[in-house]
Amino acid sequence: MKRFILPLLIVLIFISLPVKANDEVKTLLKVLDKSLQNKASYTKQKQRQIDSLKIVLRQSGNIRKKVGIAQSLCFEYSSFQKDSALAYAIHMNRFAQESNDKELLIEAKLDYSRILSSMGFFKEALAITNLMQQEQLSPRLKAEFFLGQVTIYNHQKAFASNEHDSQENDLIAQIYRDSLLQCKEVPSNVRAFIAAPTLLFHKKYDDAIHILDSVYESYAPYSRNAGIIAYSLASAYQGKNDRENAIKYFAISAISDVLNGARENLSLKILAKLIFESGDIDRAYKYMKNAMEDAILCNARINTIEASDMYLFIDKAFQEKEKHKFIIITILLTALCLVCILLFILFIQLKKQKGKVEQTNESLSHHLYEIQQMNSILADNNKIKEEYVGLYMEQYTSYITKIANFKKRALKIAKSEDINKVTSFLHSSLNTEEDLVEFYNNFDKAILNLFPNFVEDFNALLLPENAIIPGPGKLLTPELRIFALIRLGITDSVKIAHFLQYSLSTIYNYRSKMRIKANGDRNEFEEKVARIGQ
Repeated sequence: MKRFILPLLIVLIFISLPVKANDEVKTLLKVLDKSLQNKASYTKQKQRQIDSLKIVLRQSGNIRKKVGIAQSLCFEYSSFQKDSALAYAIHMNRFAQESNDKELLIEAKLDYSRILSSMGFFKEALAITNLMQQEQLSPRLKAEFFLGQVTIYNHQKAFASNEHDSQENDLIAQIYRDSLLQCKEVPSNVRAFIAAPTLLFHKKYDDAIHILDSVYESYAPYSRNAGIIAYSLASAYQGKNDRENAIKYFAISAISDVLNGARENLSLKILAKLIFESGDIDRAYKYMKNAMEDAILCNARINTIEASDMYLFIDKAFQEKEKHKFIIITILLTALCLVCILLFILFIQLKKQKGKVEQTNESLSHHLYEIQQMNSILADNNKIKEEYVGLYMEQYTSYITKIANFKKRALKIAKSEDINKVTSFLHSSLNTEEDLVEFYNNFDKAILNLFPNFVEDFNALLLPENAIIPGPGKLLTPELRIFALIRLGITDSVKIAHFLQYSLSTIYNYRSKMRIKANGDRNEFEEKVARIGQ
């Protein structure tokens, strides 16, 4: 009896509750969400418990023990799988008949009728209980009889086709509930739970909460019985418009159902409705979908029919929301595509502009390079000019001084009218060969000062075996002087011949021989010489 009283009385109260969750409720909803994610593991755990009872039933040889085990299986299946619960209720009746224990048989029939009632077979359930004579029942069986009648009429109330029938069934259930409270065999904790619906019916919510609170605290958190009491507490708090506590206890009851593998989870169905009313359609859809799936798997006809209408309503709202979301996403995607197209066009334009800028930069870089080259050449030329201006100023000053001295001496000798002295003076004073040697030596120094690596750079343009090495005490050779002049920009052979006091043919020969000895293209030899030192 104790196994059936609390689970079956969960159907006694159906109350609406709007949702306004505080932090504690939000935390509980997250726990419930996590529990639903792991629902499969809790279902497997429940199935293992049932399988272990089946093994004990097969191994048992005592008929009375078999009745107890079948009753336990019936209880375990009552909120898990109604068809199996009905099957074991039938087994329990058969074992009870074999035991020849009349009281045991009546108890089995009462359990059988409650299972039929929970599956929607009200007439069949009442047909069993109406045959029983109350005065012939023991006090314990009389309490179970009253409990069974309360259960059946509450089920019928939920399926009443009109308000009159609903009220009539509710009145009959209340009469049997009052009779149940008169039974001394009902435990105190169960009595408190049974009294709660009567108090709620008379809107004595605080009294109901008072007696339920003490019972709730006596059970372990999220245990099956704690979940059932939490359901009644939620209903009481809803009655007094304490919405936070109402949603809190409905969530606790739903968590208890999931953790204990119960598929007959009325709390989850009501919670889905309340959350839907609060505007959280996604969560409401998830909860109602789970409740609907469990009702189908449990084959709970009452829960399935009740949940189906609400499920269709929530599903429609969910689909409307998804449709609205799809429209918004479509609009956003369209806008995104337009932005992408605009960005692509902008990218193309920027790429073209970048190409133009790169071309301009490349052109500027080329011109800058040319300017730098020109500046380098100008700087080189300026350096050459500075060197040569200094060289020739010094050279000319020296020659002017010599000429002035020569003039003074010549005039002095000429005054003596001694022609022999004049002739001797002219021969001894005018030594042009020494002057040329000095001039070429100064020229060599100026070239090597301007281009310290001139000899090495020049030989690098020749084949290794044709390298020109100046002799001891010499700075440049005649060939090197010719091409030093070319490096200075003097390319005319006539001017070179005059400068070096060579014949024109000698200059041509030197230039031709050097081109033949060049390492590389002969036609580019003198151009390369002109770039030495750059």
